[in-house]
Amino acid sequence: KCYTLDCRNHGNSPWSDDMRLETLAQDVVDFVDQHDLGQVNVVGHSLGGKQACLVCALHPHVVRSAVVVDMFPVRLFAANFAETLEALLAVDAETLSSREEASRILEATFPVVNERNFILSNLVRQKGGGWSWRCNLPAIRDNVPHVKGYPDNVPVSDTPALFVYGGNSDYANAERIARTKELFSNSNYVEIKGA
Repeated sequence: KCYTLDCRNHGNSPWSDDMRLETLAQDVVDFVDQHDLGQVNVVGHSLGGKQACLVCALHPHVVRSAVVVDMFPVRLFAANFAETLEALLAVDAETLSSREEASRILEATFPVVNERNFILSNLVRQKGGGWSWRCNLPAIRDNVPHVKGYPDNVPVSDTPALFVYGGNSDYANAERIARTKELFSNSNYVEIKGA
């Protein structure tokens, strides 16, 4: 079986003021325990990649193997993430008449249509009419200091882990890969050229 989990404050997951990485890792452990899954293979992208790394380090009994995509267990976050959050928070979703209106409001900040449409996938129609953001933007903004880092003094993980990254990724560099190798003693790396 394959389960797809949204991090808290994302997608259909519950909202919470607490988004520390340790809490996100515990969410995965709790899900595994609640469903009596034993050891699992975890795959995580971006913030989910940091979450997967921390599950491996702090809860190795839960993880058989991990695949981490476009992320490393280091202090790292998208350079424009704060700007993205502030732009989304500036849109009063409750007063929107349409998704197209939101698109026009965000066009100056996100001129690339595909990027803007991806971001707008978090804008959902409410049953009683009107719109809302699917993710808890205020909590995500308030927790950026917690999720952009990676905890110090985390145990080295010997969980088999594959780190996949794009050759053009802003996240991948020799220093980050070297640090990841120190934290994951049984890790492999795949670069996707041109991505």
